[in-house]
Amino acid sequence: MTFSHALSLAILAAPLVARAQDVRLAAERDTGRRIVVSLRERRLHVIEREHDTLLVARVAVGSGRDISYGRQRWRFDTPRGVRTVVSKDSAPMWIPPDWHYVEVARREHLKLVWLRGDTTITYDDGSKLVIDHAGAKFIDERGVDSFAIGEHIIVDDVLYVPPIGDENRKVPGELGEFRLSIGGGVGIHGTPDKSSIGNAVTHGCMRLSDADIAWLYHHVPIGTKVYIY
Repeated sequence: MTFSHALSLAILAAPLVARAQDVRLAAERDTGRRIVVSLRERRLHVIEREHDTLLVARVAVGSGRDISYGRQRWRFDTPRGVRTVVSKDSAPMWIPPDWHYVEVARREHLKLVWLRGDTTITYDDGSKLVIDHAGAKFIDERGVDSFAIGEHIIVDDVLYVPPIGDENRKVPGELGEFRLSIGGGVGIHGTPDKSSIGNAVTHGCMRLSDADIAWLYHHVPIGTKVYIY
């Protein structure tokens, strides 16, 4: 890396550092019940009054990676700033964004086909893939093979991407038992991947252990401030 390049990176990073400091100071001035997340330490605190700590938990945060597909580009950072708990869900359903299918296709060396609505695809051997509001199924001379909710729709070397709102675009269990949404598509939720907790591995959301997210769900009301720095 050249000196000029390093200097440019330092200049770009400076506002992020200042913002993080401002968020931390704002969290310290707050005297209500609040969630405070340190991205560097990968720790989540629930605090009330000046310094009364109710919960300290390890948290998984954004990986900082990025991927692109065509003209789209995604960067997987947990956003710094002051947010608010806007909703809470039990048994939340994950609706995978487009980047999820891009990642799967690259990992499994598959082609991507984006669907815009109900679709029937007929293959050379007469078999069919039928995708509609009721689900997806593959039909051939042996009968009907239905895809389970959350199962990727893969035929041969093609991954078919269901439209947003379609039943085929729902994945149960991926977000654990509870989720607190803080706006902008970002949430604090559980995870079946327990080994990820405490690491920078997510696509922007924050993951907690089962016990910690359950505590948060039951003790943190909607409207609570969330400070992320």
